[in-house]
Amino acid sequence: MNIEEVDARIASDEVLARFHAVEAACHDELQPREPVRSVEEVIAFHRHQPATQTSCRWLAEGGMAVLNVHGPRAAFFQLLVDPSHRRRGLGTALFEQVVARCRELRVQVLRGDHSTAAGAAFAGRCGAVDEQRIVRSLLDLPSAALPDPRLPDGFRTVTWLGRVPDEHLAAFVRARAAMDDAPTPEGLDFPSWTAEKVRASEDSLRRREREMRLTVAMHMDGVIGAFTELRVSQGSTLGFTDDTGTVAAERGRGLARAVKVESLRRLRADHPEVEVVTTSNAEENAIMRHLNESIGFRAASIVTTAALDLGS
Repeated sequence: MNIEEVDARIASDEVLARFHAVEAACHDELQPREPVRSVEEVIAFHRHQPATQTSCRWLAEGGMAVLNVHGPRAAFFQLLVDPSHRRRGLGTALFEQVVARCRELRVQVLRGDHSTAAGAAFAGRCGAVDEQRIVRSLLDLPSAALPDPRLPDGFRTVTWLGRVPDEHLAAFVRARAAMDDAPTPEGLDFPSWTAEKVRASEDSLRRREREMRLTVAMHMDGVIGAFTELRVSQGSTLGFTDDTGTVAAERGRGLARAVKVESLRRLRADHPEVEVVTTSNAEENAIMRHLNESIGFRAASIVTTAALDLGS
């Protein structure tokens, strides 16, 4: 079998469209009840990754693999094989390419996820150990009941599209540290967000024609107490939640609900074509899951993360 490494920054649209073909073939297993991403969206997604991470990609007839490395213990991969090309050793061959590159990059722990019995069996054969179950939930945006958000005295909601204003960037970076204590697998050492990472992410999204919609709860003194980020690609009927966080000192005051509801209200007003919004939460994160369910999100699927220790 022929496996080629692809530099997505310079590859042709025809080559990158092959990622879409594999993704579409596996879609019903991975994201039931969600619209399939367009070929244009997939091409832009692969071509314009943030400059602050190392990204590698491989293609074969009927299969693909993607590796994103943020640090020695924060490396993530996706491996998909078209159902019509399975049980021929293609998944194993792609995985070997990923592991070899991880060793070159001195990756210590490699993580991926599975959502089917076959995926779980493959992870076990590779030596990966299951870590965390992630609940993926969907919201029917047109029919969702989204009342006016209620905020504590001194707070207001603000929504930024595409870019955090320079004068609020430092405050947002500080607020983003609220994600540092979100439920994560033991040993996952994901680098903290910096101003450079925020700007790199914004630039990547702009190049993908994917709109960043950041809603924050801001105190009159400029401190950001909570935030949530939605993203939607141009022309898509699907929106998805990136992160939602509340700084420790402000928890229990309803800020997370306020920013989520306001964000969804604005999305519906600005993009009436969006039909579904997705969000993902660790199964053990009962507080955030309950909040999402109270807004109208309903669980659609569960994926399980698995980790492979590559040693030091």
